[in-house]
Amino acid sequence: MALDLEILVDFQGESLDLLAELEELVDNLEDHGVVFPADPLKEFSQKIDRIMGASKSLLMLEPTHQGLAFLSNVAEMCKTMGYQAAVLQRTNLIPIFAGFWAETVELMLLVLQNIDSEEKTKKIISERSPVLEKRLNWLAEKVAPNSPQEKEKVMAMLKKL
Repeated sequence: MALDLEILVDFQGESLDLLAELEELVDNLEDHGVVFPADPLKEFSQKIDRIMGASKSLLMLEPTHQGLAFLSNVAEMCKTMGYQAAVLQRTNLIPIFAGFWAETVELMLLVLQNIDSEEKTKKIISERSPVLEKRLNWLAEKVAPNSPQEKEKVMAMLKKL
């Protein structure tokens, strides 16, 4: 079943609104102060979960759409990281997570803006995925240095991209 353009445009509009809210949340996380921001982390995870759910649903209609697959996987990764950050409750790591999310949200925005063109989304993904991979490895090292288990989790996330 081919993906209806109207459905794709609705998804794009709602997701762009959510990404604007996520950008604001991430900006606030970067300047969180000394109090651990558990509620904003949960809010971040819930909002990104909406993008993940919608993109996974659309992916069922168009299973070969790389842009939808990428958005789905990146959103899932960010959601998981948001909940992990809330569980860790290590205030010093929040700017590290926020920096990663800022770049990730920017990349998701770029993919969403071009979601109607599979050719453009493929190009964006192929150009930017290596940078995302480096950032993700860097993040894993900062969060859990010398932890092979964390590296394995990171590699599992990367395989989805």
